[in-house]
Amino acid sequence: DLFDQRRADDMGLGGRVIGVASWVLLVHAGFSTIHFKGIAPPEEPLPPVDVVVEVALAFLLAVASSLGRMPAFKRVKMADIELTPDEIDTAFHCPDFMVFSHRGRSLAKRRKALAKTPADLD
Repeated sequence: DLFDQRRADDMGLGGRVIGVASWVLLVHAGFSTIHFKGIAPPEEPLPPVDVVVEVALAFLLAVASSLGRMPAFKRVKMADIELTPDEIDTAFHCPDFMVFSHRGRSLAKRRKALAKTPADLD
C-alpha cells in the first residue's frame, strides 16, 4: 500500500545533506553576485550565467530535499467508509451555518430610501 510504504525518514541523512548543499550553493551564488557587482561595470544588469545556473540548481536541490523529508501521507477518515449521498449530507450537516436572518432586506430598504432622497430635494 502506498501509505504504508512511505516513511517520514525515507531520505534520512541524505535529505539533510541535500538541503545543506542547496543552502551552501545559494549562499555561494549570493557572494558571487556581490563580487560580480563589485567588479562589473554598472551597465551590466544581470549576473553571470554560472551564478544563474547555481541558483537554479540550489532551488531544485532544496525542492528535492523538502519533498524527500515530508512525513507519510495520512488516510482521510471518510475514504474507507462507503456512504450514500444522503448519509454524507447528514454527516456534514451543520445547522449553525444556516443563516436566514441577514441584513439583505434592511439594506435594500435603506438603499431605496437613499435613492429617493435626491429626487425629493429637487
